[in-house]
Amino acid sequence: METWRFIDFGPVDIRNMMAMDEAILKGDGGNTFFFWTPKKSIILGFFQKAELELNLTNCKDYTITRRISGGGIAFSDDRGRQINYGVVETIGNELLPLDIIESYKQICGVIIDALIHYGLNAGFRPINDVVINTPYLNTGIRSKKISGNAQTRWEGKLLQNGTLLLDFDIKEMLRILNTPKEKFLDKKIASIEEGLTWLDRELGEKLDMEDIKDVMKRKFEERFHIKLKTGKLNAKEINITNSLLPKYYSHEWVFR
Repeated sequence: METWRFIDFGPVDIRNMMAMDEAILKGDGGNTFFFWTPKKSIILGFFQKAELELNLTNCKDYTITRRISGGGIAFSDDRGRQINYGVVETIGNELLPLDIIESYKQICGVIIDALIHYGLNAGFRPINDVVINTPYLNTGIRSKKISGNAQTRWEGKLLQNGTLLLDFDIKEMLRILNTPKEKFLDKKIASIEEGLTWLDRELGEKLDMEDIKDVMKRKFEERFHIKLKTGKLNAKEINITNSLLPKYYSHEWVFR
């Protein structure tokens, strides 16, 4: 059975994490599955403009950076109830096809498998979301997003990042985004609550985050038919990380 590297970076400054993210993709550490716990922060998608997406006046106590993959904002409040993951893997094989949606579907399947473990009706919604299907006002089923994911590719390898929401502060997210004025806030919150959910809410209880991560690790091994072995960044990846840190800390990169 093939062995992959596993790293849990724990609580980390997201500027450092995005540098390590890129270093794992461009280094020589091999296929890797990893977790990190973001501090209070905002990560912009590669193509987003900060001044259009964010109310920058309200973001002064947030760490802001930009990632190398596309997609929307990754917002982390100070509740600390998000599981962020990354996967770097060689692409174009039976388990991870070149097709973008199929590769998303395969990796997001790990999150789906974990949610099913907890008795939830989870599924994949193209292009890159994991949703929970929940009854809505006794009239049918409505899909609510519980995980967003983003992907980029480099020299035959794929990097996918994503987050599994365990708890979420909608009002705080809207405070830092460019959203409608106060008189429309309640409608905006109601709209987001109809389309977004989190694990604590769905289960009606607060599970230990480390236990959930253990389930995700096990489901990853089962889905990819591999064994995860705890490791760390190697010397080349550390050197790449150090060379990239100025970029992720720079005003030019974040507000370009």
